Amino acid sequence: MKINKIELKHFVITIFFVTFALAFDDKKSEFILNSWLLNFLKVLIFVSITVIVHYFGHKLAARKYQTEVEHRIWCLSNLLFKKIKKKIPIGIILSLLVSFFSLGRLFFIAIESITINTKPKRTGFRYPNLMDYEIAIISVAGPLANLILALFIKLIGISFLNDLIMINLAYGLFHMIPFSDLDGCKVFFSSFIVYIFTLSLMLITLLLISFYSLTTVIILALFIAAVFSIIFFLFLFGKHL
Repeated sequence: MKINKIELKHFVITIFFVTFALAFDDKKSEFILNSWLLNFLKVLIFVSITVIVHYFGHKLAARKYQTEVEHRIWCLSNLLFKKIKKKIPIGIILSLLVSFFSLGRLFFIAIESITINTKPKRTGFRYPNLMDYEIAIISVAGPLANLILALFIKLIGISFLNDLIMINLAYGLFHMIPFSDLDGCKVFFSSFIVYIFTLSLMLITLLLISFYSLTTVIILALFIAAVFSIIFFLFLFGKHL
């Protein structure tokens, strides 16, 4: 799995701004530079792991369907000044605004997105182009990879890594926002049921993981996510059954 130079550049940018957002407030009563820098370094390591796991989740799912994905900074087209062709790095802007205006009490970490080659040259498939459910699986694989890593760390039970659990769950959830080029938007419009199931699964896990055992968290999260998915399925398609 090769990473090109542009992707590598975008990885560095993503990791830096996500780390800055999460480490902006080190939760200390007073600012001590050495303490802040040590916390920044720890968060930097955890964020690097999180971003890489997220990316390779997408990459492995894409390989299954014989296509490719590329990591990019999440940008919007410049609609105000059409003559200026540069795109607006909306994820970075939102992240900085939320961090500064809340003094680090809140954060926004949906910095990056992926581009999917929806018309790959592949063999052994009924349809040459990617189907909607395949796009949904590739898109949701990143957040799910973060969820799996969080559950694995919970299984290990090392208290020092508790922050890594929360960073992975938060990172996956932010990328499930159904807007623009984020993973959530691709999943939402490709398979609404997959979106509801995954979002419910991650959200319930985030709410319960600090209070219950791993087995209890998995059972409850799967059960509640399944219930929500069935309810939405019946709501959407009940009239046609």
